[in-house]
Amino acid sequence: MPEPNVILQQDEHRSGTTGCSAYVRFINKTNRVIEIVWINYSGHYVRYRVLQKNNFVDVNTYSSHLWVAFDYYTKDRLLINRQFVFNPKTIRQVLLEKYPDGIIPVDHEFRVRGYITSPLYSLRYCALLTVRNLLKTPEEADTLELPKQLVVDLKKVITLKNNLVHTLDSQRR
Repeated sequence: MPEPNVILQQDEHRSGTTGCSAYVRFINKTNRVIEIVWINYSGHYVRYRVLQKNNFVDVNTYSSHLWVAFDYYTKDRLLINRQFVFNPKTIRQVLLEKYPDGIIPVDHEFRVRGYITSPLYSLRYCALLTVRNLLKTPEEADTLELPKQLVVDLKKVITLKNNLVHTLDSQRR
């Protein structure tokens, strides 16, 4: 699991323009309403679906496409198959891992599972997220009597959340 300070950075990921078909079933294993987001070819987030808790959605995508998941309300990052950025495998890749001898049953077809779960954060990062949810702008962090590094990190998580809210909310219109 990456350290929380890695999560404070903006993503520099982008989907590839080529790849084989990948058939994914995203399964929300959390008690949260989540957003499934595709990272497009330019690295921009594109909302794909809002998914209720303990629900799933089937997605036809490509092995070069990248996906992320967020809590719908707090915009906290969630994991897909224990990764913050999910790069789906093709069915063939999964079957070859399951059947290393290469003898794959002809009728064995299924979707690759993408289990969405909550990460285990440090107490420090959980506190940052909790305080972040009480503030609207990064400048409000300056009014708190906190150590300088906490204020800097708090400003980062507020800015990331605000940017994400702006990006995803603009797609609703």
